[in-house]
Amino acid sequence: MQRSFNIYGNEVEAVCQTFFLWKGIHDIARNNEDIFNGLNESPLSWNTITFALQNYYFILLGRLFDTDGDSFSAHTFLRNCIENIEQFSKENLRKRKTEIASGDLSWLDEYIENAYEPTEDDFQKLRGAITKHKKIYEKIYRPIRNKVIAHKDQETISVQEELYKKTDIGEIEDILNILFQVKEVVYQLLHNGRLCNIGDFKFNEEDYVVTDAEKMLNFIKVKSPL
Repeated sequence: MQRSFNIYGNEVEAVCQTFFLWKGIHDIARNNEDIFNGLNESPLSWNTITFALQNYYFILLGRLFDTDGDSFSAHTFLRNCIENIEQFSKENLRKRKTEIASGDLSWLDEYIENAYEPTEDDFQKLRGAITKHKKIYEKIYRPIRNKVIAHKDQETISVQEELYKKTDIGEIEDILNILFQVKEVVYQLLHNGRLCNIGDFKFNEEDYVVTDAEKMLNFIKVKSPL
């Protein structure tokens, strides 16, 4: 179960990082004239970087919402949780806590007694939240991923600009937030025996990525216009 959680967590982190780095570069440059001018010193490279980031987060979103039964997706992850629900038992939680704990363990019995053991219904609720946003992905974003990015569909070439116009940054952020919330809810169940809800966790992935992007962009040497 830990392996499945790690794979899902890495996928969610990757899609958040690529999306917010793509968005962050544009936002930072738009609000900072020096950085904007610096990026324009090498427009080919920066256009290539942001184009690659945009394409990659579409690919990652596609992987997380993949319906192929042989692929690892958000639904596969939650199905794994249900099929391995015994891994969330108090007994297995005790084993995990004992493995990482050190010193006095007198607190552990009471901790385990008060721990929550999830039911299949808990994971089905998470699947429901994923499914709601999956429908949005399939309607707006999957056509771009499948017919523009992953494949150059001949019938779509002339209308691909119209497909991009249907996208919404806030909508993508909502999708990423749900994927993130599911990760955090399952983490608490698996490692702390604690039942949480979607929305209990602050979605601050953008803050981390933008802070790092600003450090990178501030290294750019800006030439003053003649």
